[in-house]
Amino acid sequence: MIESVRIQNFRCFAGLEVHGLKPINILVGENASGKSAFLEAIYLLVEGLPSNAFQLREWRQMGLSAQESPQIWDDLFHNYDSTRPISILADDRITLRIYRDSSGVKFDRYSDTGEPGIPRPGRKPNSLAFTAAELAVPAPCEYFGPHSHNVPQWLASRFSDLSKEGETAPILEALRSEFSFLRELSIELDAGNASVFASIEGTKRKLPAALVSDGFNKLLGILLSIASASKGTLLIDQIEDGFYFKKLPSIWKVIHGFAKANGTQIFATTHSKECLDALLPVIEANEDDFALVRASRSEDSIVFRVANGKQFGSVLSQGFEVR
Repeated sequence: MIESVRIQNFRCFAGLEVHGLKPINILVGENASGKSAFLEAIYLLVEGLPSNAFQLREWRQMGLSAQESPQIWDDLFHNYDSTRPISILADDRITLRIYRDSSGVKFDRYSDTGEPGIPRPGRKPNSLAFTAAELAVPAPCEYFGPHSHNVPQWLASRFSDLSKEGETAPILEALRSEFSFLRELSIELDAGNASVFASIEGTKRKLPAALVSDGFNKLLGILLSIASASKGTLLIDQIEDGFYFKKLPSIWKVIHGFAKANGTQIFATTHSKECLDALLPVIEANEDDFALVRASRSEDSIVFRVANGKQFGSVLSQGFEVR
């Protein structure tokens, strides 16, 4: 589990230190306060591949370039200043350093704990020429946001991976706790593409997950992401999207229980007071599992303040505005 993060010269962060992170971390704050950039920093750190920078552009809806160009790399650097390296450090254990030299942009990723396959200090810096095998990831990391994985092919691929291992029962059980009409899930072809289909009570024909409901499809995607990031990290941007507010308390209970069972650490952003208030019963029963991370921006800096689970639950129970 990541307990602290230090970031320098990345996106909107000239310098940022965050301590006291927990298994489930809820990020709040105004627009442009750095919440999404913080998720991106963790993603780059854990995954460690230069190609992940292209993924960030897609999630930001910035488009993908058919060829490498300076803009792909320059917008990673604070104020576009690539003369200073980017440094992202977790728990003084894993470090990612991104910098530009005469031959281009380099990714230098290593671990002080010596996980296998991760370049150690003194090795040749990682570059675009390095293969995935040379940059083996110690734990999986998934990103789930409004513009990322919630598409039929991705859901089908993740569900298929679990099905091959005989591990779909927990997904079904978690979904049925919220949608009691669900009987089974399966992979079927829809207009030539593999999709997850749901067999539901009262209908003879199976439905694509997306046609059951937005909330059903969203929860399915989150659960599949948690399972895919077992013993790793899941980053969720705008977690409240697609869920009916009266279902949020039980959905939080499902997400917390499923993440705990899989050993998956979660970082989730939200702008919704209803989403935060719905979390209170789960926090009160599991204080040690939660942290509130509040981002704020002044003219010249961004600060993240962390409240532990007890403090988080206390301010919610008293009705204070934490966003």
